[in-house]
Amino acid sequence: MSFEILTEIISTYVYPGLLVFFLFGLTIFIHELGHFLMAKRRGMKIERFSIGFGPAIWKRERNGTEYRVSWIPFGGYVALPQMAPMEVIEGKTETKPEELPPASPKSKSLVAFCGPAMNLVLAFLIAFVVWGVGMPMPSNSTVVGWVDPGSPEERAGIIPGDRVVAVNGRTVKRWTEIRGEVVNSHGPNITITLERNGKPYQCLLEIEADEHGGAKMVSLYPESRPFAQGIVPGSPAEQAGLQAGDRFLAVEGVPIWSADQLRGIIGSRTDQLTEVKVLRHGQPVTVKVTPQVIEQKAKRGQMGVHLGDEVVRPGPTPPDLIWESLQMMGYTAKALIHHKETGVGLNDISGPVGIIGGLWAMIAYGGVRAGLWLAVVLNVNLAVLNLFPVPVLDGGHILFAAIEQVRRKPLNARLINATQTAFAVLIITFMLYVTFYDFQRFFPAKLKTQISEPASLPRP
Repeated sequence: MSFEILTEIISTYVYPGLLVFFLFGLTIFIHELGHFLMAKRRGMKIERFSIGFGPAIWKRERNGTEYRVSWIPFGGYVALPQMAPMEVIEGKTETKPEELPPASPKSKSLVAFCGPAMNLVLAFLIAFVVWGVGMPMPSNSTVVGWVDPGSPEERAGIIPGDRVVAVNGRTVKRWTEIRGEVVNSHGPNITITLERNGKPYQCLLEIEADEHGGAKMVSLYPESRPFAQGIVPGSPAEQAGLQAGDRFLAVEGVPIWSADQLRGIIGSRTDQLTEVKVLRHGQPVTVKVTPQVIEQKAKRGQMGVHLGDEVVRPGPTPPDLIWESLQMMGYTAKALIHHKETGVGLNDISGPVGIIGGLWAMIAYGGVRAGLWLAVVLNVNLAVLNLFPVPVLDGGHILFAAIEQVRRKPLNARLINATQTAFAVLIITFMLYVTFYDFQRFFPAKLKTQISEPASLPRP
């Protein structure tokens, strides 16, 4: 194995994999640490602190608490016998609750709340990093960078450089808002208001479902200047003299505004000598490259370039990024509620496998900045979802504590245990359901597509 191939494997698989492990693990650890620290502060008995579920890979006991890493890495827990029992997830408690002084409703609520609170704190900290290092996607822009050839959008007259102002009369200021409004639109058509040279105009567009999911979409892409993040050894790009860091300016005289536009043009010129103009160290350089079918499943020309997108620096402010994450959750919830009109169902939701796969794809093809952006979204989602007043979730513990506070006496232990077990089974069943579709999306076909054709910017 040559040094170049080894470097390619490390940069494409090993490095992103380690970062995924770190970011996903950090998200779980911080959540459980919130519960742990507040339980310590409130003087509660802590039986176990576990990252992961199931049998332990590693464990150690200290000061009466067992610390462990378990085999199933899709979550974690802090075993607190004075809280509502969750034996179906945490295993049987070694300490009988009646042997301990009961925890007050306030203590239970604070312990439950501090897990989601720590995820929000982590989300803000990562958002500050993203603000400083910038974003590899124009999340605060609604300027069109590319329109699919032959699409209804092109026939309607939309061209790169047009700025989307509103969708179905709703003002949009971010590309994620465009996607959200399209997904949640009712009926087969939408009205898009655009601005060109300071003058507004409207288009009535027919929309269709995404071939990889139920969400509706239009064939527009955001503006972003792509660059060569890496060059595949022995590829047409390497033979032509393209280098990592080259920023694509034009192909055959056509200005390049997005990674998808570049892929579309290159894909249409299989086995044809093609003039590519790039910006290298501040100077324009022109090379000749002949795209070839590198991956047979792609069935179109490729140069052999791992594309990145121009970094927008500074990135969105932390409050803007948190708000964008909340907006995305709102759009998803609305789309699920109006399933018949939007086409979005429960099978379109990502479970742990889908989240890990998406995080890996983000880092592998969008860089660390894209991975950090998704880590913010993940932490905000985890915090909000855990606060839902559903037994087993943190919000369920808060609900039980609130009822106990009103009744001025503890709830029946058997009733709580039965409720927790029932909802735990429902949640585990749901996780298995969405994981089944995650595997369908990512293994093997979806993952192969992502490897041969690096993930692009989200499209509406």
